[in-house]
Amino acid sequence: MRLNVVILSVALLLVGSISPVSAAPVLIDFESFGNVGSSGPAVTTQFLGQGVTFSSTGGNQNLVSSQPNIGFGLNFICTGAGGINCSGETILTFTDPVNSLSFFQVGDNATGVVALVDIFVSGVLAGTQNILGDNNFNLPNLVDLTGFHNVTSIRIHNITDPGGLGWDNFSYVTGAAAVAEPGISILLACGLAGIGVRAWRRRRRV
Repeated sequence: MRLNVVILSVALLLVGSISPVSAAPVLIDFESFGNVGSSGPAVTTQFLGQGVTFSSTGGNQNLVSSQPNIGFGLNFICTGAGGINCSGETILTFTDPVNSLSFFQVGDNATGVVALVDIFVSGVLAGTQNILGDNNFNLPNLVDLTGFHNVTSIRIHNITDPGGLGWDNFSYVTGAAAVAEPGISILLACGLAGIGVRAWRRRRRV
């Protein structure tokens, strides 16, 4: 009976440490801007209601570009200062942690690694992933970051494609991932270890 109580208590603590994830994914495709020409408005805080802001470095901004043969639909974004050059950094900062994150690279003119993306969790660099090109200018390429949980920001940088790159269809789910806290995992391990010791002692008495 005591063994069952210990197991139940540990299980309840573990469940209590899990936070739910919103089931509704967010999709940012920049189509709401309409046809803005090749170098349209800068994207900064327009999607704050969807939990994300866009920024860049070196005097660049993320500009909407209307080019119907690239990416999905009419619009995508790439960097520039006044006009697009598509070679600067693109930074997404989320107001709450996100999961199931992915987006598409568009307009590549090279094969192999054409850019890098840094993934930050709680403001700390959790990993860097290659962004690949296939030298097919009109075919979008998926950048899959779904293996990272509770992402707070990403930084797309080191673009080596000779024509620069654009970005489209950012998709993610807002909300903390259903992952147990480290302290609870340790507690569970200690509890199971204690159960094992007690069972071993009982065998020795028999």
